[in-house]
Amino acid sequence: MKILRILPSMDFGGIERGVHDFSIRAVEMGHEVVVASGPGRFIPSMEKRGVICRNLPMNRKTLPVFFSALRDMESIIREADPDIVHVQSRFSCWIARLAMKRFPGLPWVTSIHSFNRKRFYSRSEGMGDLVITVSRALKTHAREFMGIPERKIRVVYNGVSKEFLSVEKSSSPCFRAGMISRFSLYKGHYIFLEAIRLLRERMKIKGIIIGSGSPEYRKSLESWISANGMETIVEITEMDAKKALGEMDLLVVPSYEPEGFGRTVAEAQMSGTPVIGTNLGAIPELIDDGKTGFLVDPGNAGQVADRISYVSSNPGPAGIMAAAARENALKHFTLDRMAEGIISVYRELLVKGGEV
Repeated sequence: MKILRILPSMDFGGIERGVHDFSIRAVEMGHEVVVASGPGRFIPSMEKRGVICRNLPMNRKTLPVFFSALRDMESIIREADPDIVHVQSRFSCWIARLAMKRFPGLPWVTSIHSFNRKRFYSRSEGMGDLVITVSRALKTHAREFMGIPERKIRVVYNGVSKEFLSVEKSSSPCFRAGMISRFSLYKGHYIFLEAIRLLRERMKIKGIIIGSGSPEYRKSLESWISANGMETIVEITEMDAKKALGEMDLLVVPSYEPEGFGRTVAEAQMSGTPVIGTNLGAIPELIDDGKTGFLVDPGNAGQVADRISYVSSNPGPAGIMAAAARENALKHFTLDRMAEGIISVYRELLVKGGEV
């Protein structure tokens, strides 16, 4: 099968990581994959593994970029002559909607990865012949908020690399709770910090925040830490997820807006790291409360603190929980399962000739 994937860029991010991992795995499965995107740090590793990359800049949402990308997209589709086209990101999908009119009969797929609140602008992600969502929660959102017919929606969970099975844990005299996420208010960094503040008199605790993004947001976090006298027990730094999980005894995902999937949850589970997550969006699909992790109410720092304390004080039960979570991740959230799921959607569409 010849597959054309289209997205704005291939720099580091959840969508980009998913396209990178799928494309390499699909090539290993014997398919030909072309990725059309703007520049990004994932491109060299894809090309090294046999993925064909084409330059299609869509980094700025302006009319000149729109029409330039439309022309280039049509040219790339014509040159690649794919069996199927798969487009991600709202801006790219609006462009593809027009481009695909030049190729009647060529089936195309769109994907939804997050809970977008701009109803009209987000409609483009539902315009493919079939629509993939990365969780059941997003399927409900796509149907109820975006008005996409259920018959068009297929759920395929993201997959994470089995390299997380080999995370090596470092030792520490204190219990280490951490976050891995970009710097964004809805990710719940202040909830995490408040939980650490509540615990500092009750246990020997260290908080680790791994992330990148807005320098202003990072400075605001550092100011909060300083104002609360927590410079010696909270660290903000950057490192890759595998190394970061080796420095943590527990991962906390305290988002107070719904997550479309929760890649860091699956990575932590694969690594055998216990996880506390918010009972919101797709997180409950990855965490069975009390069995494969803990769920807490959005914005409830007290609950987060209590669960951190429990995991620290009960290593036996926490270890059993982490082992069950790893087993669940190996069953549902591997790269092979993701790639096979996406390929099955393509095959379904090709068999039906684009008619659903």
